[in-house]
Amino acid sequence: MNTAATLHELGQRCLEEPASRRLDGEIYCAIHDVIDANLLWTEELLTAREAGMVLVEHCRGEGHAWIEAPPYTTHLTYAESLLPDGLSTFYRDPRRMCATALQARALVNEPPPAVARLRRPLSDVV
Repeated sequence: MNTAATLHELGQRCLEEPASRRLDGEIYCAIHDVIDANLLWTEELLTAREAGMVLVEHCRGEGHAWIEAPPYTTHLTYAESLLPDGLSTFYRDPRRMCATALQARALVNEPPPAVARLRRPLSDVV
């Protein structure tokens, strides 16, 4: 799933779309090579997706848990965390930083950053 084309496409979307928590969730899933298992069956699940919450299983067999995606597209610090080691830019716009970081990751096949967010039980989200 974590293909160079996916990362490149997300980088392009960062330049073309407004910043959003939904896009942040898609970025999180792409860089960590996980699938959002949220099936969007209810209004609460749709709201969770729009709020940047993703339902993922990071390690096979551990079960799914809710993760709040970092605000990559709105906060420069989080966007900078996506940069591959050794790369820096002069951008001060989070969306441009995201685009650069994701497209650079696509080129160098950088491993995902450490999972920094705490897991949340399903009952805390819906």
